[in-house]
Amino acid sequence: MKGRNIGRILIPISLSVLLSGFTVSNLKIATVNDSNINKSQQVKRPVYSMYINDQKIGLVEFPAHSLRVYDQVIDKIKSEYEEDNAIEGDVYFKEDRGAHVINKQELAKAIEEAIQIKKMAYGLVIDGNVVCYLNTEQEINEVLELIKTPYQKDIEQRQDASLEKVEFKESISVKQDMVPYQEILDIDSAFHAITQGPESLKTYVVKEGDSLWSIANINDTTVDELYAANPDLEGEIIQPGQELKLFAPQNLITVVTEEKVTEKEEIDFKKEVRKSDKLYKGETKVVQEGSKGEKEIEYLITRENGTQTEKKVIKETVIKEPVNEIIEEGTKSRPKPKTTNNKVSSRSSSSSSSSSRDYTPVVRNGIEMTPWFGGANKIFARGSTAKVTHVDTGLTFYVKRRGGTNHADCEPLTKKDTDIMKKIYGGSWSWSRKAIIVEVNGKKMAASMNGMPHGGSSISGNGFSGHFCIHFYGSKGHGNPRQDPDHQAMVRRAMGM
Repeated sequence: MKGRNIGRILIPISLSVLLSGFTVSNLKIATVNDSNINKSQQVKRPVYSMYINDQKIGLVEFPAHSLRVYDQVIDKIKSEYEEDNAIEGDVYFKEDRGAHVINKQELAKAIEEAIQIKKMAYGLVIDGNVVCYLNTEQEINEVLELIKTPYQKDIEQRQDASLEKVEFKESISVKQDMVPYQEILDIDSAFHAITQGPESLKTYVVKEGDSLWSIANINDTTVDELYAANPDLEGEIIQPGQELKLFAPQNLITVVTEEKVTEKEEIDFKKEVRKSDKLYKGETKVVQEGSKGEKEIEYLITRENGTQTEKKVIKETVIKEPVNEIIEEGTKSRPKPKTTNNKVSSRSSSSSSSSSRDYTPVVRNGIEMTPWFGGANKIFARGSTAKVTHVDTGLTFYVKRRGGTNHADCEPLTKKDTDIMKKIYGGSWSWSRKAIIVEVNGKKMAASMNGMPHGGSSISGNGFSGHFCIHFYGSKGHGNPRQDPDHQAMVRRAMGM
């Protein structure tokens, strides 16, 4: 070491050692005089505060002895870590008037905790911000592929769609840097940090006297954020011992997909009215029934993380032309009625038709399109179980509703139910909407589900890390309470509409 100069205030000693090819050896820390020092000795003999990386380690009597302990801790660290790592420790001492001098065991432990062990790693940069570090650039690419794959597979597995493009909305780059070991993540941890946000795992255990406002205030969050992170919350009721998530999941990256979809649509026929002197005024006659035509439309659909953001017509082809309905409308005047005794005798007829709006749920083939609010949310109550049937495959599994206000937050009941649900999604979880029938106590309701585990869970051992969402007619989303058009389309599909 250079520049070791011990006086009233020692000049800082900078230690930055690049490790390569060190031999593992057992560490034996040199003896430091840790005999009891009475108060009078502490006053007379100068002591020093030892600092490493500007962090105060403790009071020592002899800086030279402390530096020997430091060197031996460095040798121990070298033996425990692989090559091409860096140990950073800027050491200096300051004369102090403190009373408690730490012994050699305390000193060695404090030094080891203060030393920074760094390694060359690769940072994933999203829109100019490093969001996580991994060991290799290949691992970063693996994480990015894991994020893209569910959305890509969802399109590739659908017969009516062809994948045109999959990319990230944000600017993505890689940055190489020396970083502390504890900041380097594995692939699974990096996936969670990117798709759920680094703060999504932070929790708080409710104490006596806590309120949502006080919890939000001391944890630098908001009450609205607490509601978003904990969909099971009912009003402001919380109990001591209850664990709350402090922040809702926040995806740091956006997967943009483009797909071509071909759909067939009906073409409405027009009504053509022709005057006829063979019919009396007010009389009409259909002389040609109208029939709808059909056209094939090719769309380019853009989605962001599975949610449709744009649907653009690329091509339109008429397969069948519509046939107009032709109606004859009378122009002939009616004969005047005969009169008797100055009284007009006439035959009058009146007909009235009234149509009243029917707000009862639509029923078709034994399946009901039940409104969520005031209907399905009460039938499929919290804590109850339901039988779920996938419309396309006919596969059936069972779920439990754990919560949810604007829609049902559910979990597969058993590991077997999770396996069946995963089979429906082709072996990979996805946010893709699927048309399903939810049966509760014999009542069958049209619904839609997604298949991506997220948020909290209440069932252990079912192999499903979180819950998934089931939407019904008129149900809404979490943070942005509006109807999801894709879910509502799947509800109508479940009805055969």
